[in-house]
Amino acid sequence: MTTAPATTLPARSVASWPALSLLALLGFWTVRLIAVPGRGCFLDLVNLAFHEAGHLFLTPFGSTVHYLGGTLGQLAVPALLAAYFLLFGQASPLGAAVCAWWLGENLVNISVYMADSRDLALPLVGGGDHDWNELLYRFGLLGETSVRVVSTGTLCAGIVLMLLGLGWVTFFALPSRTRETLTAAVEAQAPALLFLLKDSRD
Repeated sequence: MTTAPATTLPARSVASWPALSLLALLGFWTVRLIAVPGRGCFLDLVNLAFHEAGHLFLTPFGSTVHYLGGTLGQLAVPALLAAYFLLFGQASPLGAAVCAWWLGENLVNISVYMADSRDLALPLVGGGDHDWNELLYRFGLLGETSVRVVSTGTLCAGIVLMLLGLGWVTFFALPSRTRETLTAAVEAQAPALLFLLKDSRD
């Protein structure tokens, strides 16, 4: 009596639940921030710590750089983390994608601060000087039109970066077969971009 050869079942194409969870969370905050930028995000307390650290570290370089240091501090951390996730150690492009979204969220937060540079209505930590009131005054940009252009431009840049980060995270939330197909297409057409999709632990 012969037995039929065992058939190999095709591997299931499953989505990444961690990536799906991140996508849902970041998607919610993206919609919320686009609708009402001034409402803020759960990351703003974290951003504030890096903002204040930026002031502290750049104090020796003059008052203008000191005022700009808060903004630079809160932008530098997600940018450097994104670079780390992509270029060092065990590459994790999903981590870089989240940091790209975070960088955009920071720009939205900064745009709200910029827009307040004339009204001075936002509560400030310690009741100190308003960074962007000082900076825009020094650069001759404290007029109503200039403030609107600068803050709106920063807001738009933040929204674009959040959407790009969200799209990047979406790739990792796709079913595994779809990810493999897209990765193969990128490898064939634009191999230089493969590091944005390929986790070194795969």
